[in-house]
Amino acid sequence: MIRNPHYSPSPLAVVPSHRHTRTRSPAIANPERAPDERPQRRREYSGAASTLGVAALLVLIVGVGIWWFELRGDDGPGSAGGPLGIVALPDALNPTGRAAAADPGRAAPNFKLASVDGSSTPALVDYRGRWVLINFWASWCGPCRQETPDLQRLHEAQGPSGLVILGVNQQERRETADAFVSEFNVTYPILLDSDGAVNSAYRVGRGMPISVLVDASGIVRRVFFGRIDEDMLASIGECAAGRAADACAGGAG
Repeated sequence: MIRNPHYSPSPLAVVPSHRHTRTRSPAIANPERAPDERPQRRREYSGAASTLGVAALLVLIVGVGIWWFELRGDDGPGSAGGPLGIVALPDALNPTGRAAAADPGRAAPNFKLASVDGSSTPALVDYRGRWVLINFWASWCGPCRQETPDLQRLHEAQGPSGLVILGVNQQERRETADAFVSEFNVTYPILLDSDGAVNSAYRVGRGMPISVLVDASGIVRRVFFGRIDEDMLASIGECAAGRAADACAGGAG
């Protein structure tokens, strides 16, 4: 190798190689950095609509509870002496040998309900020996309101030993039924079916009035759908007096 006599290496002229040099960035201290700065899931606020929805649900639940207890009032089981609603029919009092049902020719389902005045009332079987007309009604039912004066007149004509009329109210408050009794001067027994058990057993829906005629042995003889007219009332009176066998034959009116 031939050296250049005019060249003198200078330390300033030497350029260090970066081929194997790793540059590191100095660590910057952050005194405010938390020990764990992993991203945290933020809590989402769904807005006023969600809050109002929950509040409305709570109000609805409370309202339904209040309505239920007011509807039942003091008509719960045992308030009129013993269990209320449908009561088992003893075999000895079922001359058909078949299950009780609200059908002509079948034993009428036995029941016991509280009276509108709060007094204890007999069970249906306690009227054995007398004909019974069970009238299912409600104060909002127009035909029920129309036939009630006729039923009251029939009740007065039958006297204390004749046909028994039982008015079974469909799940209305005691105050409502009592106002109805006062409006029409009803003196035959008005019973409160607070939980609808008796209405259900007799297959009474929203279509009323429905009346079921039961003979002295507890057998259903006639089922009347809708308002009972004067001719029907006359035939019912004859049945109770034992003077109209044909009119008392099983069937629906």
